[in-house]
Amino acid sequence: MLGRLKLAGTALAALIIAPVLTAESASAQARVRVLVPDLFPTEGQDRGWGEDVSEDLRDMINELSTHQPIDRDDIKDQLDEFDMDMDELTCISTIQLAPQINAGVAFCASFRVEGDNRTIYDIEFRDPNSATTFPMEGFTVHKDEKEEAAQRIAASFDELVQTLRTRDFCFDYAQQEDWEASERTCSQVLEVNASDTGARYQLAQTLRQLDRNEEALANVEQIIEIDPYHEDALNLAGYLATQLDQSDKGREYYGRYLEVNPNADAVRRRIAYDMYTAGDAEGAMLLLEDGLEGEGATDLMGDLGSYAMEAARQATPEGMAPGDQLPTEVVALYQKAIDALTGAFEVQGDSMEVGAVRNVVSAYVQIGQTAEGVAFAEEALGVYGDDPALLSVYSTALQRMDRIDDAVQALARIEAIDPEYPDLYARQANLFIAADRRDDALPLMQQAVQRGADPNRMAQLLFSDAYSKGLDSQNPNRNLDYGIEGMEMARSFDLSPELQAQMDFWHGYGLYLKGIAVQEPATLASAQSSLPLFERSLPLLRAGASYAPSVGINPDQIIGNVEQYMEIQNAIIRRGR
Repeated sequence: MLGRLKLAGTALAALIIAPVLTAESASAQARVRVLVPDLFPTEGQDRGWGEDVSEDLRDMINELSTHQPIDRDDIKDQLDEFDMDMDELTCISTIQLAPQINAGVAFCASFRVEGDNRTIYDIEFRDPNSATTFPMEGFTVHKDEKEEAAQRIAASFDELVQTLRTRDFCFDYAQQEDWEASERTCSQVLEVNASDTGARYQLAQTLRQLDRNEEALANVEQIIEIDPYHEDALNLAGYLATQLDQSDKGREYYGRYLEVNPNADAVRRRIAYDMYTAGDAEGAMLLLEDGLEGEGATDLMGDLGSYAMEAARQATPEGMAPGDQLPTEVVALYQKAIDALTGAFEVQGDSMEVGAVRNVVSAYVQIGQTAEGVAFAEEALGVYGDDPALLSVYSTALQRMDRIDDAVQALARIEAIDPEYPDLYARQANLFIAADRRDDALPLMQQAVQRGADPNRMAQLLFSDAYSKGLDSQNPNRNLDYGIEGMEMARSFDLSPELQAQMDFWHGYGLYLKGIAVQEPATLASAQSSLPLFERSLPLLRAGASYAPSVGINPDQIIGNVEQYMEIQNAIIRRGR
């Protein structure tokens, strides 16, 4: 009976070598040579019985079309070159000898005498190139059943060859990216040999390709149970667990993987990057922190800072506005990013990625240390020159310090370098608008339009500000005059028909609301003051009638209201005169 097969190799490349035992491999070259030494007797016992069984086994293997045994005399000749005798061979030395004499398979087995019986144990076939081992369960026979013993071993070997034929297909289908067929054949191999870690690893990779990560992780964890330091399995388990949002488990597996390569900074960086791309930025950061004590640790600092930055962003509660107080743990992550990135900058200078430098400025701004961010940005600009993206975050930091003119000037420096920088003109205008300096923003916006900026974009900036501060009914402090003036500014640009209708409607609606507020005393003076407002609003509301339904307003109804208010004001004026 075929015993449980076990792969001792760990690297995927080694796993693919194992099908050297199959018919497909043999068809491309000579039959695979099999090294069958004499069975090893228990110390002090007669070797003759083991010699006879091995000779019978060689004869039986020789009947296979795929394999051929190395003749006993040839084995002895090869051993002579190494100053060894047959009776000096052990399983270890047999495996070492196999590649020296071009053997694709090595066989080992021991036996002991038990009265008239002989028990054969420690039976295994091994691929010496990949260190792949295929054990067979031991058995006991009568001393006269030499041929029967050889037949049992040969039958297991033949069954092994057939199993490996299927195993070969498992890997071949994967190389062809036929994932369904690879899953089927790998599963067939595992039904016979559940301990075949090579086939199970390939199955896990196949399941990953089929987006069945939970099943893939379960298979990899079975490999780790068999071989706790299977490097490929630990690496894949860390990746899959992280992908499945099992960050703690992912970190554990990656940590165990690094126990095999504790000083491999390149490996540590690659694993950290895998964790980062899988969504566990904090795990990537912690992994790199563990490697900062060795030589060359400064190479990890830039990555660590970037991961800490992303971890801080991920840990920031949703809905937080700029300037809100961040949780303590988020501040700590941002500080860690600052410390790592500034440390890397001190060592690397302008060879450091400028994006990492920008992150330092952003981190300072996020934790409210804006002055430090501005100072660092100015230092970095002295090293990198006028990098547009660095100037952009520098401008944001200056804005947080209410240095609006300096912030606008920083953006103007970008314009000199890259006039096509995204939203450059809109940002300059927004800086003034956000600081309640709309009058300063308007000429800048008009200048931007003359240089090719989108007038609709500029009008929308003015509209957003005017509506939120002047017309929004949800704002208890709204200023109708501010809103009306803002709509007038927005309508001064050459707009698309759709946006023109929107601006006309809101301009007219603002005048309408102002008119209602002014007419409330219902006096001659109030009527004379409100009537012009209604008269100005009416044509604007008609021009914006196509837009009104989009905000749930019936244009005919509101136009009718304006006309009714106009009639009332005219009546009051006639009566008052």
